[in-house]
Amino acid sequence: MTTTELLQDGTIVARALTSPASGIAEAAARRRSLTALGVATAASLFLAAVLLPRLDYAAAAERRNRGPEAQEMTQFQREEAVATARKLGHIAGWAGAALSPALLALGAAAALFAGFRVAGTGPGFKETFAVTSHGMLPVWLGGLLAIPAAVARAPISPDEVPRLLPSSLAALAPRAAPPLAAALSAVDLFALWAVVLVATGMARAAGATRARAFTVTIVLYAAYVALLKIVPAAALGGPRGG
Repeated sequence: MTTTELLQDGTIVARALTSPASGIAEAAARRRSLTALGVATAASLFLAAVLLPRLDYAAAAERRNRGPEAQEMTQFQREEAVATARKLGHIAGWAGAALSPALLALGAAAALFAGFRVAGTGPGFKETFAVTSHGMLPVWLGGLLAIPAAVARAPISPDEVPRLLPSSLAALAPRAAPPLAAALSAVDLFALWAVVLVATGMARAAGATRARAFTVTIVLYAAYVALLKIVPAAALGGPRGG
């Protein structure tokens, strides 16, 4: 990748966020994803660098170990449990921060590619991947807005991380049951911004009307929320979003 190409890709990343009608369409036309994924990954890693040292693993481990067996644990065993939780949390946190942007963009691209094919259009996979890589940037960049709250409220429980940035309807119902909280968390400012960008880009990538592109994208997003958020929350009583 030359310096000129890198500058052009960076310009498209900025335009995709500020002038989506032209920027995201240009991203689809160029079929390049690396710079957008690099920006998303850098934002994700920076957020992890701020959050992980401020997580209170001791309090989280204490809440998990409240049964009869926990009362029989020695102080050394408790300290070992906290150290193990911290180590695993850091490994999972750094791995997730490094891999999530690319993996989620790839998964979204595969779903969009299949969905638009079923809907009677024929987008190429490179164009679709470029659209998702650029379209999902608001999710990763928006997460950086949680940094002031993380710094001010440290130490924080890992369960509180989704509630640091009250950008979804879940912030209005903090005591909602897990399935409802999961549904409300999907109505999120940055997620909806990403849906709009992706739908706009897919109209260009698939040669579809905007109405069809928005319909397919919204249906796929609703399916993602139902299958990967609401159903697991109902089955496992997952954490309430924020």
